[in-house]
Order: sequence, then C-alpha cells, then structure tokens
Amino acid sequence: MQTENEEEKPGEQAPAVETKNEDAFRASIDELKAEVGELRKALAARPPAKVADIDAAAGRREEPRLTKEALAKMTQAEIARLDWNEVRRVLSAG
Repeated sequence: MQTENEEEKPGEQAPAVETKNEDAFRASIDELKAEVGELRKALAARPPAKVADIDAAAGRREEPRLTKEALAKMTQAEIARLDWNEVRRVLSAG
C-alpha cells in the first residue's frame, strides 16, 4: 500500500520536468532566432538578383534599329513605309 507521501512525490516532480522541458524548448527557439537573424544579415548583404519579367518580354515587339546602312539598301517603297521621324533621326545623327 502506498502512503499519501509517496503519491505526492510524482506530482511534485512533474512541474520540475515541465520547467526543464520549457527551458530546453526556449533555448531551441533562441538558437533558431539567432540563426534566422544571421541568415537575414547574409541575405541583406547580397547584391539584389536581376529579376526578369515572368513573360520574358513575350508579346513585345521591338522594331530593329534603323541605320544609314540599312536605309542605303532599301528601296523607295520600303523607305516610304518607315516612320519618318525615325528616318529623320537617323539621317540627322550624322
């Protein structure tokens, strides 16, 4: 038969075990916080990555640059279809 004193001993030990577990848990959390802080500093020190658009310029139509050499090879009909502001810009550039 157990006495009342023996029954109380496990109850008294339980808070000590819980405190030990909580301390270990808090220590682990503190270590993780320190690691995350170091990672943040390391990432902040890195140069920003060059980010491309998700569509990688799909659907953008960029006309080829007009040059004097290209104008010299064109027929009068091809030149007539060009943007005259662009033609003037190329010819005035020298």
